[in-house]
Amino acid sequence: MKKAVSVILALVLIMLPVFSAVPAASENVHIMIDKTWKILLPENPTDAEQFTAGKLKKCLSEVFGAEIEAVSSADEKFIAVGSASACDVSGVADNGYRIMVIDGNIHINGTAQRGLQIAAYRFLEEFCGRKVYTSKITALPQSESILVPVDTDIVYEPYFESTDTDWRSPLDTEYSMANGLTNGSRRSLSPEMGGSVDYLGGFCHTIGWLCETEEYADSHPEYLAFHDGERTAEQPCLTNPDVLRICTDNVLRILEEQHNPDAPLQIVSVTQNDNYSNCECENCKAFEDAHGGKPSASMLNFVNSIADAVKENGYDNVAIDTFAYLYTLEAPKGITPRENVIIRMCPINCCMAHALDAVCNRDFYKALEDWSGICKRLYIWDYATHYLHPCAILPNFGIIQRNIQIYYEHNVKGVYVEGNYFIDSCDTEFAELRAYMISKCMQDPYCDLDSEINGFLDAYYGPGGGYMRRIIDIFTKRAGTFDGHMNFLYGSWAVMRPIMSAEVRAIDNLWKQAELSAKTGEQFANIKRSELSWRWWKANAAKGEFSHLNPKRADMLEELYRDILNAGVTVLQEFVDEDLTEIDRDVIRYSPPDQWHVGKESSALVRDFIKINKLVEKAPFIFALVGYIYNLIHS
Repeated sequence: MKKAVSVILALVLIMLPVFSAVPAASENVHIMIDKTWKILLPENPTDAEQFTAGKLKKCLSEVFGAEIEAVSSADEKFIAVGSASACDVSGVADNGYRIMVIDGNIHINGTAQRGLQIAAYRFLEEFCGRKVYTSKITALPQSESILVPVDTDIVYEPYFESTDTDWRSPLDTEYSMANGLTNGSRRSLSPEMGGSVDYLGGFCHTIGWLCETEEYADSHPEYLAFHDGERTAEQPCLTNPDVLRICTDNVLRILEEQHNPDAPLQIVSVTQNDNYSNCECENCKAFEDAHGGKPSASMLNFVNSIADAVKENGYDNVAIDTFAYLYTLEAPKGITPRENVIIRMCPINCCMAHALDAVCNRDFYKALEDWSGICKRLYIWDYATHYLHPCAILPNFGIIQRNIQIYYEHNVKGVYVEGNYFIDSCDTEFAELRAYMISKCMQDPYCDLDSEINGFLDAYYGPGGGYMRRIIDIFTKRAGTFDGHMNFLYGSWAVMRPIMSAEVRAIDNLWKQAELSAKTGEQFANIKRSELSWRWWKANAAKGEFSHLNPKRADMLEELYRDILNAGVTVLQEFVDEDLTEIDRDVIRYSPPDQWHVGKESSALVRDFIKINKLVEKAPFIFALVGYIYNLIHS
C-alpha cells in the first residue's frame, strides 16, 4: 500500500511542471481584441471597403463602449479590410470571403461585389454575438474584449446566387445584409453594399403583356392560345413566329432602358400567366409531342430563342427566366435550356407536412431531378404561408431546412420563399420566426437551426422563449390534417391533426407561462400576437374556451374578433379586401372565424350557424346544462 502511495506521489511531482505550463484559456490560443485595436483600410479605399470598415467600426465601438478608429497605417492590433489585408481569396468563389488570423492580426477579404461586406457581418456574428433577428431586434452583447482563436481561417462561398423571402423584416436592408438575402425584387441594396440580383420589367406572370396578347385579340386571334377548342387571351401561342418577335422586341426594349452592365446578374422574366390555358394548337401540340409530350417544350423553345437574341445583343450579364409551374412543371425530352436561361420551379401543389423527398411529393421531386440534370441555372419559387387562412397556424417549421438542403443538393442557384407578403394587414402568427429560419437556411442550409431558433425565441419572446419552443414543437409534430398531409393553397384552417382537450389545456398553460415570463411590454405583445393564431385554431375547432359546451362561447368569439382588430388585422384572406369593422355582430358571435369574411348575406352555412346557436342560447335549460358540463370538465 505504501509503495503504491509513493508511486502516485512521484507521478504527481513529475507532472506538476507540465500542468503549470498549460496556458490560460485565452493565452496563446486566442487573440484578445479590445478598444485599443484599429480598423485598417488601404490608402484609397473602394466604396465597398469603406462600407465594410464603417460597419466594423460602428459595431465594435458599441461592443467596447469606446470609439474604434479606422486608419490607413498600423503595425499591430488591427483588423485589415479588403486590399489592406493579406488574405488570399484567389480561389474563393464569387461573393465569398475569407477571415484569417495572420501574425496576431485579423485579415478580412472577399470576392466579387459583396463578399467583403458580408464577411464583416460574419465576423460580427461569429465573434461578437451580433444577431439581426428582426428589423427591430438586434442582439449585440457589450464587453471589454472579444476573443478570436489564433488558428482562425474561415472560408465561405455562397450556397445560392440569389436568395429572397418576404414578410416585414426581410425587406429591411440591414436584416438582408446580416442574413444573406440578395434579390433586389423586394429590397434595395446599394452598390457599396454589393448591389442585388434584380428582375427587370416584372417578377412573374409576364408573358401576356410581353407578347401583347390582349392587344392583338381582335386583329390577330392566331397570336392567342388555342385552348379547349377556342382562342383565349389568357396565354399566347408559343409557336407563332410573330408572337416570338413581339416578345423578343419587348425584352430588348426593357434591357435598352434598364440594363446595368456593371451588375453581377440581371434577370428578365418571361413567365406564363397564372392559369392552365396553354396553347393546344396543331403546331404547339406537334412540337410538344416530339419532346416527350410535355407542354414545357414549347415554352422552353420560346424562351431559348429570346435568350439567344439577348446574348447576340451583348447582354452577357443577363439571364431569361421562365417557370416550371402547373402545366410546365415536367421537363421536356430532347431540348435543354441555354446557359443564360433560368428555370424557376414552383412546388405549389406539394404537401407542406413533409419534406420534398417524401413519398407524397414524389411528382415534384422527380421533376426537380429531371430539370437538375439538364439545367445549369435552376431557381425555386417556394411557399411558406397559408393564403386562405393567414390568421391560422402554419406548422411547416419541420420542413424548412430539409427543403432548402434538397434545393442545394440539386444544384439550385436561386431560392425565393414567398411568405405572408401582406403581413402588415394580417400579422397573427410566427412570421418573424419563419422568415428568420428561411433566411439562415438559405445562408447556410446545414446551419445549427435548433440553436438559431432558440436564440430567436429568447430575443423575440424573452424568458418565455422556452415555453414558445415547446408550443412550436407540438404544432410541428401535429403538422397535417386528418390524413397527415397539408397544402397551403387549398387546405382549410385545420392544418394540424386533432388535439384533444387535455392537450389543449396543456398548451394553454404553456402560453400562460410564457406571458407571465415576459419582462418587457414588447415581449408580452409578441407572445399575445402569436397566440392569436392558436386562439383562431381553437375557435374553429371549438376547443377550450370556444367549446360548444361553454355558455360564454359567443362572448369569447367576440373577444377574439376585437383582439384581432386591435392587432391591426384588416385582411382575413389573400386578395379579399374586407372592412372587418363592418362584419355583422351575429356572424362574429355565432359562426367560426373562418366564415367571418363571408357574411350571412352570401352564405347559407353562416345563416345556419347563427340560427342553431341562437336557439341553443335561448333555451335556458339546455344552456344551463351545457354550462354545468363545461364547468365540470374545465374545473
